[in-house]
Parts: sequence; C-alpha cells; structure tokens
Amino acid sequence: MSKTVGDILIGVLDDLGEAELKKFRRKLCDRKQEPKVRRGIVEKADPVDLVDILTRTFTEDGAVNVAIEVLGAINCQDVAEELTEFKKSQGSCVTSGDAMTSATGPKLNKDKHFVDHHRTALIDRVSQVEPLLDGLQDRGIITPNTYSEVRANKTNQKKMRELFDGPLKACGSKGKDIFLDILMELEPFLIRDLKGE
Repeated sequence: MSKTVGDILIGVLDDLGEAELKKFRRKLCDRKQEPKVRRGIVEKADPVDLVDILTRTFTEDGAVNVAIEVLGAINCQDVAEELTEFKKSQGSCVTSGDAMTSATGPKLNKDKHFVDHHRTALIDRVSQVEPLLDGLQDRGIITPNTYSEVRANKTNQKKMRELFDGPLKACGSKGKDIFLDILMELEPFLIRDLKGE
C-alpha cells in the first residue's frame, strides 16, 4: 500500500528533533500568509496532531507546500527537498502555500474547491472580468495569448466560462487560490455572499 500525504508528513515531522519541532511550530504560527495557524492550537501538538492541523487548514497539497516553506525557514533544507521530491512524484501542480485557504474558508470540502463549488454563480455574477484577467496574467495563471482569447468574448459570462473551461481547469488548486484571492480584492461583497458571511 502506498504512503499517503499524511503518512509522509508524519514521518518527516517525527524525524525532526524536539528543538526543530518546536521551531517548526513557531514558524508555522509566524507565517504572514492566510490562513494563519494560532499558536494555542499547535503549541503542544505532536507530529500526528500537527499533520492533522496542517491538512485541515491548508488541504493535503497545501499542507505539503506549507511544510516545505516552514522547513526551509528553520534551515531543514534536506527535509524540505525530500518533501519537494515527494510532491513532484505525486504530480501536484501546486507550487507554494502562499494562497492556500482553510477548510472553514474557501475550501468547502476535501474534494471540491470553493471556485468549483460556486462555478455557476461566479460565471453569472462576476462583473469585473477585465481587471480579473489582468491579475491572472500578472500572476502567471494565464498567458498573454489566453488573455486575448478570453477578452475577445462579447459578454462577461462567456469570458468567465472560457476561464473556467481552460486555464482554471488546468492550473489546479494553486491557480484557483490565486483566482479567488484576486476576486476577493475586486469583488469582496460577492465572495462574502457566496461564503454566507
């Protein structure tokens, strides 16, 4: 039976000494990116609990990315590289943890991203498509050619549908997280409404 992401992360954290594990917990809480992990939750967490916290907060792909980031920050480069190799072997297209979202936020369940869950509403209701395209191109999610093709559509709904059917389908969770971050800046009331806030 092959190892799961959780198994790999538990093994990595188990191999850290107590001092490194303490640094890992501290750096995890000191991250600037959202979602943040509260110190009280991880303070006394053992490796198994830490992995549970990581996967609930960032999803499995995000947990690996955040672990790589934190391990690098505490000078455990060899372990970070080991995780990077594992991630590559899994074929994940997620490359960093800077835009990950929590299970209580934009990730509604383990299998479906917030953006996918609200696809129809986003296609119908997003009004600032041009600035969204600009942001996606600036962040490398779409190419200039894709930008032009999407922009050539006559209505916002057709533009959004093409985005969903092409670039957003191909870019995976990371790209969808960036898409969502841009949308939260451009249309915060729409996103709050979809989140039920």
